[in-house]
Amino acid sequence: MLLLQYHKTGIIAVMILAVSFISGCEPSTNIVRNTPPSPSKQISPPQSIIASKNSDIFKIDDHQPPRHKINIGIMLPLSGETSTVGQALLNAATLALFDAQDRRLEIIPVDTKGNPETTREAMAILIEQKVDIIIGPLFSENIKAAQPLAKAANIKMIGFSTDHDVAGDGVYLLSFRPEEQVSRIIKYASSQRYNKFAALIPDNLYGGRIMNVLEPLVSSQFNELVALEVYPYDPSSLDEPVKKIANYNFRRKEFLDEMKFLRSLGQNDDMGQDFIDEIKNLETLGDVNFNAILLPEGGSMLGALAPLLSYYEIDLNKVKVLGTGLWHDNMLFNEPQLQGGWFAAPEDDVANQFIKRYRQAFSKQPPRLVTLGYDAMAFVANIVRYQRVPNFADQIITDPNGFNGLDGIFRFHKTGLVERGLAVYEVTNKEFKKIDDAPIDFTPPVRPLYVEIPLDFMSEFDPIFGLKGDVPALSDEQDQNVPHRQTLEISKNPSGLYP
Repeated sequence: MLLLQYHKTGIIAVMILAVSFISGCEPSTNIVRNTPPSPSKQISPPQSIIASKNSDIFKIDDHQPPRHKINIGIMLPLSGETSTVGQALLNAATLALFDAQDRRLEIIPVDTKGNPETTREAMAILIEQKVDIIIGPLFSENIKAAQPLAKAANIKMIGFSTDHDVAGDGVYLLSFRPEEQVSRIIKYASSQRYNKFAALIPDNLYGGRIMNVLEPLVSSQFNELVALEVYPYDPSSLDEPVKKIANYNFRRKEFLDEMKFLRSLGQNDDMGQDFIDEIKNLETLGDVNFNAILLPEGGSMLGALAPLLSYYEIDLNKVKVLGTGLWHDNMLFNEPQLQGGWFAAPEDDVANQFIKRYRQAFSKQPPRLVTLGYDAMAFVANIVRYQRVPNFADQIITDPNGFNGLDGIFRFHKTGLVERGLAVYEVTNKEFKKIDDAPIDFTPPVRPLYVEIPLDFMSEFDPIFGLKGDVPALSDEQDQNVPHRQTLEISKNPSGLYP
């Protein structure tokens, strides 16, 4: 397990000074090497959850002379609009470096400034410094800029982008994938006998990726996706999509027709009058044709969307509301329509302990994704712990046994994408209650990274856009003109698992 013991004050003080010095430099031209100080007590390094030093995958030729220095490049935006995120990830990586207590490890941070051109310059510096592996960059455009140079130098990259298009060919993405969270929550809801699913999907890249896998996922559980609507990124335009998915107009007409008929029976018809009294406070007649609805949204948009479910007569006592990691936001404690809803996300017990430790060390609240910086560094330290010479071959990075991190178990696939063990949480008015634990290893039954589509699967929705008629704006060019939450990248002030 990754150790989370708090260092003695002296070590933390030295570490804070070291990181402060790093952040005060101009990393695109200046490089600061950071070696752990002598420990005040022996601390066990981070460990793989299964692989041991006797594992065949870690065996190294004993005839090679041992390396006394292993250089780890860190490419992050340490200045500019997203420097808060970059600095937090660097701080977390430094904490993991101290926890590893491997004196061979040195980090060489460079500043990408969130700019592709600066990233290429930073990449050239790291190649000149003969780094063995690179942690970062943060954004997909920076990864695209650095990858050709890294590949030519045979250097692997552990990036943080959520854009799966940049994965592979030497790039591994340690991020939180929305497809996995949708898969986890759909499978859990199916196990709880929810079998008729609906979904309200945002008209952006995030929504497009979810739409690509949603119907096959539902079908793989032998259930049905009976309704799907796409909504624009505009709180004032949410009514119509919710109205449609609730079949409100039809159900409203059914109600009005029934009331007209009952009243035509006259006041002397006792049974008719009783039924009028029973339904007079309703607006519609009949239930929706689904018993679970997916809302892969967060922040203010989720706050605007949730009340409309009840407003358009979706009975939330009969329909389970489902979400993704975007729901991991304390704002939901004040959203009554989402009380009792379920969402899938990484385990947060150990992550919360680390965030508390981070606050104590740096006197500031980090973004939730700060754990990725720690896990990336701990992952590298774990790989080289038993190696005389660092070997970051693909077969080692993609060890099928996986590793244990602050956010639970994870492993990389040959595609460069990460697979995680996720938990299921229920929203209450004061906490996120864990109702189904994340798996603790990757032993059978194997959890596939991709969707297993039934042989008889026939899509009822367009596999890309989901609906007939006007299609959502999923192009990069169009997404550049909307707020950061439209994209899958990190926002300037992230608080959750996703932008």
